[in-house]
Amino acid sequence: MARKNDLLSEDYFMATTNHINLLTQTPCAALQPFVRRFLVVESTTEHRDAHLPDIGMVAAFCFQGACQLDSGRQAPRAALTGLWDTLRTHVHSQDHAVVIVSFTTTGAAALLRQPLHEFANTTTDLAAVLGYPAGLDRLHDRLAVATNHEQRIRLVEELLLGQAANSQLDLEIAGAVALIEQTEAMLRIEDLARQVGLSQSALERRFRYWVGVSPRKFASLIRLKNVVKLQARGADLTTIAHGAGYYDQAHFIKDFKRFTGLAPGSFFARSAAN
Repeated sequence: MARKNDLLSEDYFMATTNHINLLTQTPCAALQPFVRRFLVVESTTEHRDAHLPDIGMVAAFCFQGACQLDSGRQAPRAALTGLWDTLRTHVHSQDHAVVIVSFTTTGAAALLRQPLHEFANTTTDLAAVLGYPAGLDRLHDRLAVATNHEQRIRLVEELLLGQAANSQLDLEIAGAVALIEQTEAMLRIEDLARQVGLSQSALERRFRYWVGVSPRKFASLIRLKNVVKLQARGADLTTIAHGAGYYDQAHFIKDFKRFTGLAPGSFFARSAAN
């Protein structure tokens, strides 16, 4: 299993990466509108990690060990994590191993057929969402005895393919997401609504359903994503602020601190020391 050396730049997964092994895999063609990729993460020592806000929901299927959430409670064996707008931390047992589904921005809503804003800033038991705990218990048992990680990913794919039957994306909202990403969050919301052919109120309502946050909050998450990418390339903070679309350094620092609790310089210095 390949070891990942720099998760921060790609997945906003600020782990002390000497403590994990990571395998990534592209989903099958039928799932690609809904799933960005699969990951299998194995802990090699007990450790704490931190996660920056991301732009898509995540489902995690634990097949070994345990993970403790910020709240102190143990993560469900099958967990669904919505979009968070703050830094969150986990504590992983030495033998923790999990299959992670990284959904496309609107893919989770299509598969779950539920409004994603209800899952914002939460980690929920997936059994309660899907309504068939016995099936997820069987999946857990099959994941635990599978002979390799590729087989485990196929088992999770089977579950998601069942959910994907007759699932459709909201094309206007998918288009709005693409425009925010393509313009690096520099498009005004009223201009965004006009370009996708929706009123601003309809855009706001449908965006919260399909993405989980407002278009403005999503744009701020895209800027955060760009900040992380630029920092990983070695850019200084002034270059990062300008490249991520901030008008000035003060707005950049305020926005970043709102997400992480720390100023950018302090945050990246701390992450480099871990």
